[in-house]
Amino acid sequence: GEPLGLTARAARAYLDICFFHPFDDGNARSAFLALVFVLAREGVALEAVGLLRRVTFEADHPQDPLTLIRYINIHLSETRRSATNPTVSAPE
Repeated sequence: GEPLGLTARAARAYLDICFFHPFDDGNARSAFLALVFVLAREGVALEAVGLLRRVTFEADHPQDPLTLIRYINIHLSETRRSATNPTVSAPE
């Protein structure tokens, strides 16, 4: 099959940790760090992460993966927009 895009890989890393729940505590934080790591490995650092930090996404809730991908894309778009137009500040 075709390789997954960056957003899908980042979301998949997050959702895998949430689904398998490997730790007694801190799974949402670990999932967020995995998401950020996948992005950073490709040289992407988000300006803001507010949407991603407000909600815990679950792999087994039908809309959560789509919402997570949408939120990642919103933050990526804001990061790219602020990189091309530094006078516009990214949302918190």
